[in-house]
Amino acid sequence: MQFVTHGRVVAVVISIWVISAFLSLLFLWVSPLICFIVFAVIGVVCFALSAILYFKIYFTVRRHRNEIQALQVQQTNAARSRKSAVGTFYVYIVFMLCCLPQFCSFTVVVISDLSTGVYVFHISCLTLFFLNSSLSPIIYCWKMRQIRRTVIGIARNTFQQLRKASVTNRQRSSAR
Repeated sequence: MQFVTHGRVVAVVISIWVISAFLSLLFLWVSPLICFIVFAVIGVVCFALSAILYFKIYFTVRRHRNEIQALQVQQTNAARSRKSAVGTFYVYIVFMLCCLPQFCSFTVVVISDLSTGVYVFHISCLTLFFLNSSLSPIIYCWKMRQIRRTVIGIARNTFQQLRKASVTNRQRSSAR
């Protein structure tokens, strides 16, 4: 049984795009105060959902490890699953550290008026929120050897193709 299929991935990506577009346009349709309340509620729901899912992953890996240890077979798969769960935990912790201030800033904006200090706090938190997207791939590359090797292989291939294209362009330029 496959849970992750091409059709499901496409459906999820398109759904995320549509929801993101709707939330972005929300500022045009309703007052900023309502937008901040909506984003704060969405943030709380996302945090709760991600916490539940992470703990579900953790307990599933722990259960599989115990089953494998009981059978004393394929110890390497248990270690690999554990490393994957630990890597996911690091990504989750960084996600929480980067996103929690943003949702706190929504609450501050709703509670108080938008003074210069609150605005600077909100923009700083928003920057930290977007920084999370850059940190997650770095953590995955740092903690998971297979992903690191794949990224290095892609980078090598890309640089080799760029070098070949550069040599080809120089040869064409000198031939003219």
